[in-house]
Amino acid sequence: MTHATTQGSLKVVSNPPVSEKIPPWLLWQRLNRLEIFESFSEDQRDAFLKAYENEPGIRLRAFKAGDVICRKGEYELDLCVILSGAVNLIDRYGEADQELVVALEAGNIYGELGVMGGLPRTLDVIARENSEIFYIPRHALKYLELNSHARQILADRYRERAVRVTVADIELFHGVPSSCVDDLIPKCEILRYELRGIPLVTQGEPGDALYIVRDGFVQVTREEPDGSHRVLAYLRSGEFFGEMALFETGIRWASVLTAGKCELIKIGRDDFLDLCRQYPQVEASARRVIQQRFEQERTVTPEISELLERSGQLGVIQADALLVMDLDLCIKCDECVKACESLHGESRLIRNGIQLGKYLVPSACRHCDDPKCMNSCPTGAIKRRPEGEIYFQYDMCIGCGNCAIACPYDNIAMIDTPTFDKAQARKSHAMNDSTFFRPYPVASHDVAEDGLWKRLFNFGGRQSRPDDPAPAPVHDYEHIPAAFPIKCDLCDGLPFMGCVHNCPTGAAIRIDPAKLFAETGAVSAGSRVRKARGGSD
Repeated sequence: MTHATTQGSLKVVSNPPVSEKIPPWLLWQRLNRLEIFESFSEDQRDAFLKAYENEPGIRLRAFKAGDVICRKGEYELDLCVILSGAVNLIDRYGEADQELVVALEAGNIYGELGVMGGLPRTLDVIARENSEIFYIPRHALKYLELNSHARQILADRYRERAVRVTVADIELFHGVPSSCVDDLIPKCEILRYELRGIPLVTQGEPGDALYIVRDGFVQVTREEPDGSHRVLAYLRSGEFFGEMALFETGIRWASVLTAGKCELIKIGRDDFLDLCRQYPQVEASARRVIQQRFEQERTVTPEISELLERSGQLGVIQADALLVMDLDLCIKCDECVKACESLHGESRLIRNGIQLGKYLVPSACRHCDDPKCMNSCPTGAIKRRPEGEIYFQYDMCIGCGNCAIACPYDNIAMIDTPTFDKAQARKSHAMNDSTFFRPYPVASHDVAEDGLWKRLFNFGGRQSRPDDPAPAPVHDYEHIPAAFPIKCDLCDGLPFMGCVHNCPTGAAIRIDPAKLFAETGAVSAGSRVRKARGGSD
């Protein structure tokens, strides 16, 4: 379905018109003129075109001049190829304050950070003229990477965008001109790791580089002279390590290991020191961080270190929105579980799990920084909102259950379709909205303005409006999975989270994991995830 709203003079298009799938041979005539496709072998071409025919996510979309194709902050995990027309990439600082960053003509690509790094859009993308955009979703990128030339183009483009965006965002590089960043980009190396516990640097070895955490987390540990082992900190995206060995003793002061899936930018010792000589403020910033780390080390007791290590082993650090229960306040009434079941038809919360200090971490979706469920979905049906919430786009779901298998915390359940449909019908009735079904997720800021409280309790329901989206038709031949996945979605579409709202003692709260360690500074604060605008915890 198509739904358009207006913001200022721009028309915002969600789910824009999708062009009819053109014949594969005609599509290839248009694609093989582009550099990224020009060296495909016949086998590689045939594999890509077969995927295009069979996978709905690989698609062509048409936009009119002025359409907002996507907004800064949205999670659109596709590589986008401009087949015709042109788009503007705009950095927006408010509704009235914006800057044109670059104009891209037909033949260009964008979206490397999303499709390869899982990051939200860093700029608005607006059609400058009538345009056609060819979308290659994250799960289908493998068909491009079969070709070594295409793989190298993507790697080079990704490195350029990743370094440029990271350098612009962190204090360490404030005041460094763009021309210097241009020179630095070819000297940087992108390192990716998939597992926890992989050594990145080892205490006592010579320091040869500075590392910037571009995504994910790393764990900082130190072996003491008495043989004891301490976890000192977790560093997240935008932080760096390795600076002590470059400025002080020349050897690593601590070891650093991966704390899960992560990505690093590596800058060699000589290149970084050259930068510091040109721009002394870079060295001054790094030395301030060194002093902070010496001070932080003194605050991490053996007890806190043990808690930090256990949290990393259990994946708590990687959570972006963690539901915890304060055991000092919890009276075990199960009102949180009852509220979840009442709102969703089946509870997505189980009040048991791991205990960290006085907090119980029950079984409920954590909206992870590195969602294994999203990476395992073969159709791209698992998505993120700009607020960071992870949700299912059910019209793209084939019911394969890969997400439930991939979730390392067992927080996704597969339920049979009749049970699922009853739950969705219940919510649709509560919302007094016949379109609130499959696919049902609607952020609370999309509906709260029309008296959602009245709609929720089914009195004074909203009257339909001419611009309301029509329910998607269900055809006789449409495939309906035998089962659908469910998980906590932060009560998507409601102005509150049922479990938190219904707790009589305030024991149930959603927090950033960093708050568990706020007194130590051992984990940086700043989760990406919050409930959609208009909601209240």
